[in-house]
Amino acid sequence: MPWLKNHAASARVVAVIMLGGLGLSACASTSYVDEKIAAVNSRIDQVDGRVQTAAQRAEAANTAAQAAASSAQAANQAAQAAATDARTANQRLDQLGGRVDALEKPAARRTPRG
Repeated sequence: MPWLKNHAASARVVAVIMLGGLGLSACASTSYVDEKIAAVNSRIDQVDGRVQTAAQRAEAANTAAQAAASSAQAANQAAQAAATDARTANQRLDQLGGRVDALEKPAARRTPRG
């Protein structure tokens, strides 16, 4: 304690200098902050541009996919209609097959009456 009484004024000066140094070292100048914010804003603008480009590409891809799906559905319907027509044609051929076979057999000779 006797040391503190003898050097109290010096201890106060040292404490004030330390607190002042700590206080001043934590402050940033306005120009420094503006510079850093401008850099961050520039990066944000670049990322935003990339996001917009990606969104436009995604929308174009979605539109193309929907068009392809519609075309595929129309092709499927046409194929189903063709399959139905082919089945109908095969059934008709099967029905006509017996008639054609009957016509192709040699006619039995008939003996005249009388």
